[in-house]
Amino acid sequence: MANNGTRWALLGVTTVTAAGVGRAVARRRHRRQPDRQDGWYVVRRAVTVDRPRDAVLAFWTDRSGGDAGWPGAVTVDGPGALSWRGVDGSTPQEGRIELVDAPQGRGTEIRAELRYRSGPVRRVFGLVKGDEPDLALRDALRRAKSLIECGEVLDTRNDPSGRSPAQEKATDRARKKLMTGGRA
Repeated sequence: MANNGTRWALLGVTTVTAAGVGRAVARRRHRRQPDRQDGWYVVRRAVTVDRPRDAVLAFWTDRSGGDAGWPGAVTVDGPGALSWRGVDGSTPQEGRIELVDAPQGRGTEIRAELRYRSGPVRRVFGLVKGDEPDLALRDALRRAKSLIECGEVLDTRNDPSGRSPAQEKATDRARKKLMTGGRA
């Protein structure tokens, strides 16, 4: 049987470890929280597309180019700057897209900023339902990248792969965890 000194030392080490893990988790979650500015929640994301800036701008302004899942009408604000405003849904939102040449001539970087208004209760219910604007913006940028580079949205969910249904379910669970940043 261990003496009281050993027990206290073990309790101290356990407490320090738990506190460290708790702080690491809190820091990770804090990074994923949207910023607050003037009553708006603000989410920023970026993606690099392997196309010149003119081709990317044409994609956003050409209505026959398909739908990237973007809410509202896109308007051109200047060279390489677009914006949108959407009030169709229950949450008013607006956003800005900036097109910048990628470093070393490797295409175009699409920088998107989404601003939305939501009360704390509505935001919590939205997060519980899986309606997280950060993930929606990330998904929309991924879809836009696929449409710009390939002309279609690539999705392998219903493609035959030779895997069993159990393996497909495991892949879907892993995909969902990756898409939600490990919070599925």
